[in-house]
Amino acid sequence: MLTILNNLGPFFEDCYRQISVREYARIVKISPPWASKLLKEYAKDGYLSQKEERGHLLFSLNNANEEIVELSRLYWKNMLKKVSALFKKKFVSIGGVLFGSLSKAEVREDSDVDIAIFSSEKKPIDLAQIEALLKRKVSIHWFKSLSDVKNEHLLNNIINGVILFGRIKWK
Repeated sequence: MLTILNNLGPFFEDCYRQISVREYARIVKISPPWASKLLKEYAKDGYLSQKEERGHLLFSLNNANEEIVELSRLYWKNMLKKVSALFKKKFVSIGGVLFGSLSKAEVREDSDVDIAIFSSEKKPIDLAQIEALLKRKVSIHWFKSLSDVKNEHLLNNIINGVILFGRIKWK
């Protein structure tokens, strides 16, 4: 499972990016023939879309595939393990949910990381450390419980997000 997450990592980082075989080989540090074989296999399995443009094969994430959405969620949950550990270390009773574009396989290069934190206490967090680790802007949204989320759209996004750590309570 980790192999597929690592192999598709460049596509999860920007779900709309089109990557050529040579570019992919350079990013993941493998030979172009091996990259070509891997990418074609993932396209055959329905994980990637493939098109030819000016004599070059370009691959992009097939985020219409439900399996890809779930793999993307697993990828980001794995990427956020260190962040989760940081929160669990600092707070006694806490829950965290990843929501927004990262939880829906709609990530762009400039997408931020949206995390809802559920805790009875609110302590300062060094976001610079987290942002440096993820190489993305991080937005933390603090709530005591799910019932405190008054915006219906935000509540829906959080409910459909990925639980990173802890438990989420309604009240």
